[in-house]
Amino acid sequence: MTGTVASGMSLLLELFVDDLAASRDFYQQVLDFAIVSQEANGYTALSNGRAHLALNHRAVSSKHRRADGGADERPGRGVEIVLEVDNIEAVHVGVMAAGWPLIGPLKTQSWGRTDFRLADPDGYRLRVTSRVEPNVQDIANPTAGRCRMPVESRI
Repeated sequence: MTGTVASGMSLLLELFVDDLAASRDFYQQVLDFAIVSQEANGYTALSNGRAHLALNHRAVSSKHRRADGGADERPGRGVEIVLEVDNIEAVHVGVMAAGWPLIGPLKTQSWGRTDFRLADPDGYRLRVTSRVEPNVQDIANPTAGRCRMPVESRI
C-alpha cells in the first residue's frame, strides 16, 4: 500500500436469508431496490443507486462464506448496514407507507445527520441516513459518527 486511498474499490453485500421472497419484497417494496439479476437457484442481485446487495438462501452458505452462530444469534450481529440517501424524509415516508416497523425513529443525531433504523425480515439491521459531504481532512472521526476519506495522502 502506498498510503493513498485505493481507487476502483466497490462493495457488494451478500445477505444469507431464510425466505428469499420475503427479503426480495422488503428490499424492493420498502427500500425501493430493483432486481439487477436473478439466478435459477434464487440468488438475487439488487441495486438502488450506488447501493448494491445480493440475497441468497441461508442453506447454500458454506463454512467458507459465513460463520455459524448459536441458535439464538441473529444474522449480522455486530453489523449495521448504512444506506446514505439524498432525501431522508422522502425515504422515511416511503418506509412508513409500506407499513414496515422502525427500530429507531427519524431523528437528527448529535453528529449532524438525520437517520432512522429498521431491520429486514431476517433481522439484519439497517440505518437509513442523510447524505453529508465528507470533510476530507480526516480519514476517520468515529466520535462524529461518520467516516471521512482523504482526497490525497501525504507521506
